[in-house]
Amino acid sequence: MLFSCCSSACKCENKCANKSFQHRTLRKTKLIMTEKCGYGVVAEEDINKGEFVIEYVGEVIDDRTCEQRLWKMKRQGDTNFYLCEVSSNMVIDATNKGNMSRFINHSCEPNTEMQKWTVDGETRVGIFALRDIKVGEELTYDYKFVQFGANQDCHCGSSNCRKMLGITKPVNSIPHYDGNSSQDQPVRKKRKTSFENCIGEIVRLWHRRQNRYLPASIYDFNERNGMHTLLFTDETIEDFYMKEEDWEFLPDPDEPDEL
Repeated sequence: MLFSCCSSACKCENKCANKSFQHRTLRKTKLIMTEKCGYGVVAEEDINKGEFVIEYVGEVIDDRTCEQRLWKMKRQGDTNFYLCEVSSNMVIDATNKGNMSRFINHSCEPNTEMQKWTVDGETRVGIFALRDIKVGEELTYDYKFVQFGANQDCHCGSSNCRKMLGITKPVNSIPHYDGNSSQDQPVRKKRKTSFENCIGEIVRLWHRRQNRYLPASIYDFNERNGMHTLLFTDETIEDFYMKEEDWEFLPDPDEPDEL
């Protein structure tokens, strides 16, 4: 969802309650070292539900640069990615330039969320409280990423924990493929036929309602009903029984086509 701040032309001036980014009304936070998740961020004051906590900032890059950096980090064995897609072909990379927001850890049951806002015509990303947060409580949000490499345990401790994470890139940063034609992007010559854990794989699926191929990431799998949850580039989520769908895996850039 995209929100909008009042512009600089707002007549409410400093009394305006819809200028979180312009007023920089940040909540007090502190960087800590957690037991299992590296650095983390905790609240140094009580934060009310819906309040603006901090802006997610960093270097603005395009999709192609993002993909190049991700594969470079993967080859180097780096598991700490600080990437967030703002809009089509615009990604915030906080790896080398950023603020404390990049150290907010993931939780499958978070107390904050990322929101996209339009501020004077520019899209910006902020962290907002999903509920009341007490002083000393660690801040978390759901990264909602796809797997990018080796599996990694999730240590969020939630009763709804999804258990496994991957070397991650933000879910909205999956490579963009124009799905109008089956010739748009080469696929792996050898198709997987078994349904082992494919969470995080990038696929192209024939979407019956839209009558075209669409790229998506496999976000989750329900063992009870055999349904896979797919996350599309427009942030919509749908469940599919993949054995009855027309779909293909999209290639890993580091892997040659299989014969």
